[in-house]
Amino acid sequence: MTEATEDTRINRLLAEGKLTNEEAQRLRASLDSQREHEAIFRKVAVSGRERRRVWLLLGLFVGFFLLGAGTHWLLIGSFEDVAPPVSTTETQPSVESEKRLINLSDLSEERSITMKRSLPISIGVITICVIALLGALLVILYNGLISSREQVNAGWAQVENVYQRRLDLVPLLIDAVQTYTDHERETLAELTEARTRALDVGGAIGTGAPETIEQIKAIEASQGAVESALARLFAVVENYPDLKASRNFLALQDQIEGTENRVAMERRNYNEFSRRYNTRLQTFPSNIVAETIGFEPKPYFKAEDKALKGLEDPFGTGNN
Repeated sequence: MTEATEDTRINRLLAEGKLTNEEAQRLRASLDSQREHEAIFRKVAVSGRERRRVWLLLGLFVGFFLLGAGTHWLLIGSFEDVAPPVSTTETQPSVESEKRLINLSDLSEERSITMKRSLPISIGVITICVIALLGALLVILYNGLISSREQVNAGWAQVENVYQRRLDLVPLLIDAVQTYTDHERETLAELTEARTRALDVGGAIGTGAPETIEQIKAIEASQGAVESALARLFAVVENYPDLKASRNFLALQDQIEGTENRVAMERRNYNEFSRRYNTRLQTFPSNIVAETIGFEPKPYFKAEDKALKGLEDPFGTGNN
């Protein structure tokens, strides 16, 4: 209710005799006190809202100020890195500006000193990493070449083993043949001489794999002479039925034939190992390591000319 309405109501009750003058005065005093309290509350509420508004505006102002100050310092820092020195002819700065510029100059100088110190360290670390990677690559390539070369040597060792087995069987075979015939001394002597030459050639080359094609040719020639002498001997044996029926001779013949098969197999293996090794010598980047250290290619076994003669006219058509 409004103030006029309350006063009108009190006057009406007083006129009707429902209120005495003292009660009317007390009621008016109570209403006046209530109105004063309400006014005070309204003032306090208004002042509280105003204070909140003031604090909000003040917070926004401080926030914008700090944001602007931070942006200002960032601009100063970036400008300091790229801008040229200030000319002495420009307007003299204030004391605070001079201090600020001095502090920025010191900071820039410290940053420059730190970068100058860290740059050699960074370059050194990068250089060490590159050298370590190159060293690891060199070790891997070198070990790969060594492994391939040793595989070739191992393959050649197997070839030598089967060659030696065949040469070891020759004296036993000669002894078995002499038991049944004394008329084939020339063939037996030829086989003995071929065996001796093969042993001499093998001893001259050594235990390692052949290094040149000439050594391979010498070995093929000496071993080919042994093969030819054995073939002639087995052809002669066809004229001696008793010798062909000898268990001892038949066992030696089977062993020699098995050795011939093993010779062919081990030669193929050696050629394959040599091919892999020679391929690595010609492939980048292992070829650089091979040329620097001095790895040499390995020669191959080649088919003999007599083995190719039958392929000149494989269908027997000939020239009419």
